[in-house]
Amino acid sequence: MSVLTGEGDLVAGDLIANSFFGLVPGRPANPPFHDDPLLNLASLRRMLDLNPTRLHVGHGTPLAPDRVRRWASREHRRLSRLEAAGRIRARRDDATTLG
Repeated sequence: MSVLTGEGDLVAGDLIANSFFGLVPGRPANPPFHDDPLLNLASLRRMLDLNPTRLHVGHGTPLAPDRVRRWASREHRRLSRLEAAGRIRARRDDATTLG
C-alpha cells in the first residue's frame, strides 16, 4: 500500500528502494523480493502518474520522482528483455489477482 499526502509526498514503502537496501542513497532500485518485478514496476509507474513531489521508501532516503521515472523506464526495458528471453518468470496466481 502506498499513501500520497496532501503535500505531495508519496509513502511508497517497499514499492521502490534505494540501491542495496538503502546503502546507495538517491539511487532507485527494484526490491528483489517481489513475486513479479514487472507488475511491481507497473504499480510504481501508476504511483508516479500521481505526480508526487518526493517518494519515501522502506529502505533508504527519499527519492526524487524524476530520477525514479528515468530509472523506471530503463528498468522496464531491462525486465522486458529478460522476460522475452525467458530469464524471469512472474510468480502470479491468477486466482488471487485482485481486479
